[in-house]
Amino acid sequence: MFLNWMINILLIVSVLSGLIVLFGKNKWERFLGYAIVSAKVNMLVVLWALITGKTFYLDIALVFIMLGYIGIIVLAKYMAKLPDGKLKGSRKKSL
Repeated sequence: MFLNWMINILLIVSVLSGLIVLFGKNKWERFLGYAIVSAKVNMLVVLWALITGKTFYLDIALVFIMLGYIGIIVLAKYMAKLPDGKLKGSRKKSL
């Protein structure tokens, strides 16, 4: 029962963090939202492994953690090269 509540709370926090990714004020807020969503998805996979008792979900979580870490490093290096208004301005022009 407790694990089900934790999954619901993590889903809510993930959705709210996803909104930060979509509607953040600047590129660094969006980047922080992406990092939070990545961490919460990993926690959800680990909780799911605990609930179901299947250990291969822990292997999947480990792969997600490695890919999330690499993605965060690559995205941070890419965004550091962009001017601050370019990322947000390009999104508004496409709308």
